Parts: sequence; C-alpha cells; structure tokens
Amino acid sequence: MATKHRVIRGEQWAQALLAQLLHADRDTGAWMDEHTHLLKRDRYSQVGLLRLQDRPCCLKLYRCKSPWQYLQFALGRGRAVNSFDRGHSLRAAGIAVPEELALLRVPGGMLLLCCAIEQADNLQVLWPRVDSRATREQIMDRAAQLLARLHNAGFAHGDCKWSNWLWAQGQLYLVDLDAVCQAAAGDRRQARDLARFTLNAEELSLQPALYDLFLEGYLSVTGLSRDVLMPPMLVELQRLRQRHLQRYGESGQRLV
Repeated sequence: MATKHRVIRGEQWAQALLAQLLHADRDTGAWMDEHTHLLKRDRYSQVGLLRLQDRPCCLKLYRCKSPWQYLQFALGRGRAVNSFDRGHSLRAAGIAVPEELALLRVPGGMLLLCCAIEQADNLQVLWPRVDSRATREQIMDRAAQLLARLHNAGFAHGDCKWSNWLWAQGQLYLVDLDAVCQAAAGDRRQARDLARFTLNAEELSLQPALYDLFLEGYLSVTGLSRDVLMPPMLVELQRLRQRHLQRYGESGQRLV
C-alpha cells in the first residue's frame, strides 16, 4: 500500500478511505465503478458518491493529462491539491462549499474526498423543472449573494457554469473548486465568473427580470455600480459567446 498510495491531506479520513481501497483488486477507476454511485466520467476525471464512516461523501478521481501533470501529482501538487486547500480557505471565509475531507495520491492520479450535499441538484439540471416564480427568485437571490461574497473575500471561482452550483433545501453551494484563485475586486477573473454565469443563463432562457434580480443583488453586496461592472464582464462574455457559438451553434437569448 505504501508504494501505491500516499496521503496528501486529511490523515484520519484518508485512512478510512484507504481501508476501503485495500479491497480493490483493480485500478481506482474500476473500484469506483463498483463501489460508488457514479455521477460523472470522462477521459481525465471520475466522480462518484459513497458512504464512509456513516457520512455521505463525494469522491473525485483526477487522472494525469500529461507528463508535466504526472510530475505535479508525484510532488503532491496540482488541481486536486488546489481544490482541497481553496475549499478550506473558502469555508473559513464563510463561503458555502462542501467540506474537503482527504486527498490521496493514487496510481495514475489523485483522489479527492469531500462531504456530499444530500438531496442536491445542480442548477443546470434543476432550473427547467422549477415552476415556482418564488423559488426561481429565491435561487437568483442566493446566487447573487454567494458569488458576491466569494468575490468580496478576494477569490474567483474560475468555472462558474450552472452545473457547478448545487441547490439543496433552500441553500446554494459552489462546487468543483479546481480553478479557484485569489482575485482582487474588478479583476478579469471575477468578471469571467459573472460572464460564465450569464452565458448559462442565456442558454437556459432565463427571464430578463430574473437576471436583473441577480445583478442587482450582486451589486448590492459588492457595492459596485453597473458602470464599473459591465464593461469588463461584457468583454469576457463576448469571448465565451464566440467559443460557444463555434462549438454548439446559437442557442438561448441574450440578456445583455
């Protein structure tokens, strides 16, 4: 075990996870196929739910994309480490994100364990099913407050698409913290967060009045004006729109 796995963060939870992995007779991804409820799988990552020490947990496997990333993982660095460490920083700042529990180096990649948000849906999946105007307004209000608090704390999320927002029992959480970074107020990366949120809002045909509710809530918490906020956000939004148009074609309706 010592040559195959290395605890990077969270010794207690890592040992509990290792006790389960000891029974794996195949690679980590194959073990996750059998022992977790799989949520996502692509070439470089795999996400599944499991119970560990009687708590609902989420497990994410990061596979190496390149020799450089393999070296980063071997040195205990990279995307998974950033996600774990930034998660702790955000929670300390009062930002609603899942609790990071453990991080392991495993053959071919990294394995991140965090608390799962029970009975949660991501906004991209949930939004078309919400038929209550009051609930839609509540979600936009919570999103504005959460993103504004994140930015006021000096961070940018880095991948602020709606699938990275979880809604559970009236509370919103930000997930997928791999790209979280420090960013001052007005930084291009914060503008890109807003642009990414806006692009998904357009794809899902968000009503203009609800988008205005989101923007006004964000401006109220950050203390910014539209004149300051909109120009850099629109630059980033135009870049995202062009990329989206090339990949997927025209969809939704423009909000700004």
